[in-house]
Amino acid sequence: MNMREIVTHNLGLKVLSLTLAVALWLFVAAERESETGLSVPVVFENLPPGLVIVGRPLARIDVRVAGPKILLLRLHGDRPTLHLDLKDAREGTTAFPALEAAIRIREGVRVTRVTPAAIEVGLARAGTKGN
Repeated sequence: MNMREIVTHNLGLKVLSLTLAVALWLFVAAERESETGLSVPVVFENLPPGLVIVGRPLARIDVRVAGPKILLLRLHGDRPTLHLDLKDAREGTTAFPALEAAIRIREGVRVTRVTPAAIEVGLARAGTKGN
């Protein structure tokens, strides 16, 4: 057999084998655990009537997330957000510890670190000094 016959013999099976090998490699590489950092916007919800936020609250926090590489790649189109509910807040300072639980993120991905770890929000009556 010459070289051309060796290459072209069972060409369909060779192409199929190569395709399956590449597909398997992509599947394994995509499922591998990875970690990345994100800048997540902070959204304040349900501000009680008559109260305003004073000072400059954080607009974004830094978050480290881990999970399968394919899910982390999908986060770029589906950015997580941090929603802080001010429904029960009163005048003064309201603290939000344990921010990991408030971050809305896709299933299969977990938050490994949040910076800062807690947020404090100052609230005052509308029309008072300091706002």
